[in-house]
Parts: sequence; C-alpha cells; structure tokens
Amino acid sequence: MPVLIGVGTKDDIAGSAEELAALMQHAVALDIPGRDHMLAVGDRVFKKAVLEFLAGVG
Repeated sequence: MPVLIGVGTKDDIAGSAEELAALMQHAVALDIPGRDHMLAVGDRVFKKAVLEFLAGVG
C-alpha cells in the first residue's frame, strides 16, 4: 500500500520521515520546511504533496 509520511522539519515529536519510510516498501517521505508538529498539516507544501500523491495512487 502506498504511504506518504509528512513531517515538519521543526517537529521534535514525530521523528524522521525518512527512517520510517525506509521501513515500508511503498512509502514516500516528505519534509515540510519550517513546520512543527502542530502546523505541518495546514502547510501549502503538505497540501500540494498530498494531492500529487493521491493523484498518482489511483
């Protein structure tokens, strides 16, 4: 199953998106620049990446 893992570059809670993605066969890591744990989801970089990811899944 394809998985997108997005983590803010200032997130001290979530850990490494790259390390988690490396554990999964079809995972993609996304660094969200300048965002922490609470602000990553609303970020434009995140929204754009999610739409592109979902467009590529189907």
